Amino acid sequence: MPRNRLPLWGLALFVAILLLLVAGASRLAGEEEDPLSDPLVLGAWLYEGNCVRCHRPYEAARLAANASEDELLADIRGGPGGCKVTWDRRQGGPLGSREIKALAAYMLAWEELGGPPDLPPLPPQPTPTPTRLPEGGDVAAAATVTPEESMSEEVRVAVEGSPLALGAYLYTENCHRCHQAYARTRQGTGFMPAQMEKVIANGKTATSMKPFSRRKGGDLTLREIRAIVAYIEAWELLNEEPALPAVLFTPPTPDPARLLPIRPHQAAAVTGDPTRGASLYAIHCVSCHGVSGKGGIGPALARPWYGLRPDLTIRSAVQRGVSGFAMPAWSQTFGGPLSDQQVDDLVMLILGWSGR
Repeated sequence: MPRNRLPLWGLALFVAILLLLVAGASRLAGEEEDPLSDPLVLGAWLYEGNCVRCHRPYEAARLAANASEDELLADIRGGPGGCKVTWDRRQGGPLGSREIKALAAYMLAWEELGGPPDLPPLPPQPTPTPTRLPEGGDVAAAATVTPEESMSEEVRVAVEGSPLALGAYLYTENCHRCHQAYARTRQGTGFMPAQMEKVIANGKTATSMKPFSRRKGGDLTLREIRAIVAYIEAWELLNEEPALPAVLFTPPTPDPARLLPIRPHQAAAVTGDPTRGASLYAIHCVSCHGVSGKGGIGPALARPWYGLRPDLTIRSAVQRGVSGFAMPAWSQTFGGPLSDQQVDDLVMLILGWSGR
């Protein structure tokens, strides 16, 4: 009798299963060898390699505190109002979209848990870690001593466990230079706490009020900003100075560097190509705003744009949309289809119609 042989189809099936098992084992081994495939691990690794030098360990910086994912992603990418270092590869930085999202995921996970996520040991950092510094930037200079680290022992005892006392001290250290004693200026009158917190954190464009939030390049954490707001709010509720130790109200010894004039915080001018903007307008905008911006379902855009910075007004409307109207957000940062450069091209087209 002839010997039993494995049918040809059976042999092919056996080989296919063997190849699948080998591929699966290789994939699992690769995953074990590459912990950075986990977004949280990748985000923690990127933070350690790129952010610690300016912002210190995350527990000291808390950059994502009270920030939405969209706000955090925009801050990390860099540019006006964000990080002083441009990280987005589309704008000439070293990080891609996946890496920027991993950084945001790590910081948001830290805030959601109230502490560091449970992660394995991070891989070693490359040397040197690639960064693109702002013109004239100095990373080492950014790692400054925090307000709480510079306290005298007497002040430290006075503020321990008291956000109100901490706020009074921080107000004196950071705000007295311009606003003087709170009793004299009362700049918080009529403002809600959330409004004051926003102004202190972000500063005021076109004034000498700089951003104080670490997310915006300042020295204060969210907790410290809220302490200042608590001090101002207590003053307004009592209509007099809260009863606090006098040591908290000693202005710092003037530093000659801090007596130099503060240049008003200004946003860079919008730059773009109106020719590219015309092509984008024909695709996305003409159905509502009409040919050459003369209006239709939406308002006319070929009109005078009043104000100091019409370029910023138009860009904000295109980027974010207009709440309460049919105008959607067009910027990718806010869920739309257009890149920042495409938005700026549209802005320059519209400004050209107005003669600005």
